[in-house]
Amino acid sequence: MAEKSTEEKGERAGVRGPLADLTAFRLIKLGDLIYAEAQRTLAPLGLTPRTFHVLAGAASMDAPSQQDLAKTLGFDPNVMVGAVDELERLGLAERIRNPRDRRRYIVAPTGAGTARLAEAAQAVREAEDRLLAEVPEQDRAALHRASGLLLAAHPGPIKTE
Repeated sequence: MAEKSTEEKGERAGVRGPLADLTAFRLIKLGDLIYAEAQRTLAPLGLTPRTFHVLAGAASMDAPSQQDLAKTLGFDPNVMVGAVDELERLGLAERIRNPRDRRRYIVAPTGAGTARLAEAAQAVREAEDRLLAEVPEQDRAALHRASGLLLAAHPGPIKTE
């Protein structure tokens, strides 16, 4: 039996158990790691990965309603209500009556929300750089492309947490 190369051994480092050879399982474990790092990174800013995502969505869309945000970001509408409530409580977003449809509200970042979003986005970029520091740039680009292809091919269920 041929001995595994150093590269093969390195690929398995940190991935243990009977499912370690499954790429999808590795992605699940990587997702857990990334989510935990996002929580640690955003907590000092008073945000969670979810509220950061919603605030970024509200800032990047043109006058989104809660329903627009839920659909675009893939959140259950009830979860979206809680996230927007939390952002309002923190003074980072506000609901503004839509002048074109008085029955709907626009979710908009406040001035403080825009500033916090910029700070959080920088912190998340730095955390991503730390997490991916061992991955060569060419592999990072390939991972980015592959993850985009997978997400486009398999739109996920609405997040309910």
